[in-house]
Amino acid sequence: MDLLRRLPNAAAIVLSATGEVLAWNDLAAALLGDFSALDRRERNLLRRVFLAPRGKAPLLHSPSDAEAFAAAAVRHLRAAAARYPGDAEVSALVDDLLAGSAEFARQWAAHDVCAEPTLRKTVDHPLVGPITLDCDVLDIADRDQRVVIYTAEPGSPAEEALRLLSVVGTQRMDVPG
Repeated sequence: MDLLRRLPNAAAIVLSATGEVLAWNDLAAALLGDFSALDRRERNLLRRVFLAPRGKAPLLHSPSDAEAFAAAAVRHLRAAAARYPGDAEVSALVDDLLAGSAEFARQWAAHDVCAEPTLRKTVDHPLVGPITLDCDVLDIADRDQRVVIYTAEPGSPAEEALRLLSVVGTQRMDVPG
């Protein structure tokens, strides 16, 4: 949490091996959605991507990035399942996703494990529109967690969008006042 707080100009989240958002900073909440408003089960990115009702998709990516994001998430989960073959939580997540998503089942059947790093990502934010950001992932091997950090090129429109989001935070602007 200290690291995340020391990154005021970057949106950062910490993910478990199964894709659960464990921690986030304020800018990540403004960019990707307020994780504190979700129960633990809803904070799982795979559940949000593959099991969210149509039209209720999270702000995790733009439509053009959706397929790559989903494929990477499946590969990460497959790697976690291989590391923890008897883990009830991992098995339950895989079973839920297989039962609830034909797309997940198709990708799971491919048996892909090696994840390609995503270096740039576009988030389609409802307030500021599409924001293309650099995406860096730091693996914390001894805890089996990943820190995902989204940053903008200095002086870019994306940097301005992140600055605006850092001021607006998680306030809703579509509610009459």
